[in-house]
Amino acid sequence: MAKHFDVIVVGAGLAGSAAALTISRSGLNVCLIERATTPGEKNVTGGVLYGRVLDDLIPEWQNKAPIERWIVKNGIGMITSKSLTLLQFETGDFYNPPYNSCTINRANFDLWLAQQAEEAGVTLVTNTLVEDLIFKDGYVKGVKTQRPDGELEADIVICADGVNSLLAQKAGLRKKDISPHEVGIGIKEVLLLPIEKINERFGLEENQGSAYEFIGTFLSGVHGGAFLYTNKKTLSLGIVVNLGALQKAAVQPGMLLEEFKSQPQIQKFIEGGTLVEYSAHMVPEIGLEMVPKLYGNGVMVAGDAAGFVVTNGFTFEGMNYALASGKAAGHTAVLAMKNGDVSAKALAAYQDKINETFIGKNLETYRKVYHVLGNPRLRQEYPQIIEEIAKELFLFDGKPRPKLAKMVRSIAGNKVSMWQVIRDGFDIWRYM
Repeated sequence: MAKHFDVIVVGAGLAGSAAALTISRSGLNVCLIERATTPGEKNVTGGVLYGRVLDDLIPEWQNKAPIERWIVKNGIGMITSKSLTLLQFETGDFYNPPYNSCTINRANFDLWLAQQAEEAGVTLVTNTLVEDLIFKDGYVKGVKTQRPDGELEADIVICADGVNSLLAQKAGLRKKDISPHEVGIGIKEVLLLPIEKINERFGLEENQGSAYEFIGTFLSGVHGGAFLYTNKKTLSLGIVVNLGALQKAAVQPGMLLEEFKSQPQIQKFIEGGTLVEYSAHMVPEIGLEMVPKLYGNGVMVAGDAAGFVVTNGFTFEGMNYALASGKAAGHTAVLAMKNGDVSAKALAAYQDKINETFIGKNLETYRKVYHVLGNPRLRQEYPQIIEEIAKELFLFDGKPRPKLAKMVRSIAGNKVSMWQVIRDGFDIWRYM
């Protein structure tokens, strides 16, 4: 293997493979390094990908990529021990090209994407841990791996090595260790179920899929949520909870997952499922406040390593941000190499590209949503209030029905002051 490359990309996840593929197509010599035995082996996600970001990178990827199902039902639910209040959107429009989103298996999808990069000329090196960066005259000039004689040189290094990116720290782009309140711990189970049962229980046909997010009393007040997604022959379900809040509450995430699974409203979907996979992973959580400096002399950072995850309260997106940031880093690297300037000043064009896309704009728009979602009342009092209001709305007991406003004030006032409800509602309106 050559010892010098134009660009080295560390991490063959979505961001890394997208960057390597973009660069290689320009004719540059690229090395993509992955610590796992195969790309995707160590990657964990609930499984929903907004894939149209791939349209210009891999035309007609919808007919080539190993997707599970096309999502036609999106929903968000509030759960108590006795009820589920579900807001659902369903449309057949999402089941027609160019589609909107799909569920994927990261082990299969990441391997496929890395293979696209290989076919474009990328040198893929797996089972290799990058331990450090090589510096020369204030520039990053390559990487040091754990292999004997494992130093590889490059004019540019792109760090796509995950949420706890040690390389971003070593490059001086992230000045401190990640604190627990900045990240979440995700725990996922994959349950095997016959296709017929999945379609029947979720009201689906053929390759149609559904994606549901949940909050509720099962979280014991811990900042986080749960998810339930349909795959071809399996269900992906799990929780994502803030690590700092988890430590403060002194509860185990596995206990919260079991509590979620034990809810009667969830049991009817997963009953009879056989556990075939169990995994855990850290994810960025606080959006723009977690994003480090994105570039330096001879170095850029992309994907989870850059903290590119955004939630608007209804969707939790990261994979499309990883792909888009990988492409942006790749285009920046190509232009820098063409101009013969890999300084921080030249690579600052990467920041400009990020700011111009949905990545930077959404990070800015939803920068305060994390604080709204951290409100413990969203997981305790409000699910109970909504349950009681719904009961009153649909219950007939022979008594006159009160006006809706009076009923809401009466029920909510027993749990939360109306002033607090107004303040919480204002925060939701302002930031979400």
